[in-house]
Amino acid sequence: MAVAALTMYSEPGAVRAAYEGLVQEVARRFGVALQPFVEADLSSLWLHPDLLLAQTCGFPWASSLQGKAKLVASPQYTLPGCEGATHCSFVLVPESSPARSLADLRGTRAAINSQDSNSGMNLFRHAIAPLSQQGRFFSSVVESGGHIRSMEMLQQGLADVAAVDAVTYGYLQRDAPERTAGVRILAKTAKSPTLPLITAATRSDEEVDLLRQILSDVVVDRPDIARTLAIKGFEAAAELKYLAILEWQDEAIRQGYPRLA
Repeated sequence: MAVAALTMYSEPGAVRAAYEGLVQEVARRFGVALQPFVEADLSSLWLHPDLLLAQTCGFPWASSLQGKAKLVASPQYTLPGCEGATHCSFVLVPESSPARSLADLRGTRAAINSQDSNSGMNLFRHAIAPLSQQGRFFSSVVESGGHIRSMEMLQQGLADVAAVDAVTYGYLQRDAPERTAGVRILAKTAKSPTLPLITAATRSDEEVDLLRQILSDVVVDRPDIARTLAIKGFEAAAELKYLAILEWQDEAIRQGYPRLA
């Protein structure tokens, strides 16, 4: 038996169901049965010896998963802010915010989903680094635990700015626009590879190729899944593209801004 789960984008409900459907289709076509997985611990999924398919953030892969899991494919989303197999983060502020540029955010309260997030922290840090002074820019930075919670903090007046990846924002804007109400896009970050799909490090090259082919076939054979997920295709995930994520970290460090602060 194998384990598989695509839980990085779990809302709205139709999106979660479509990702579950994609997992089931891949497992069926690959010819393996799936065992239940408790999604509370993503790292145990990513490192599971029987992993068939999972999705991870590019920053953890580049910084800690390299050599411990194999890259399979990069989704090509059709949502705003996505191009090919890349996406950006939207720097969001409350609609009432007077900010008109990133520089206007100096001294405000920032919310990030987690310190190891490419879209919520790394790309955000890269955008703010040129504006920082002595390693500081914001008055405070709080970890929300998730992109959607970061948006809620903006809506509730608990934070002044957050960076949310274009896919999360796009799903909500399309299917649950009330959940994006009260916030607006102030800026876009640099483009980054989309969240990669990975498999166990022990999978053969032939198995990885088969997974890629199955994913491409599902997009064609199951337009309902592809449409709900806003995925037009997959491309083979290239290690060099994901390792480039670390260059944004290094650039921020060179500018004296090693930590979003």
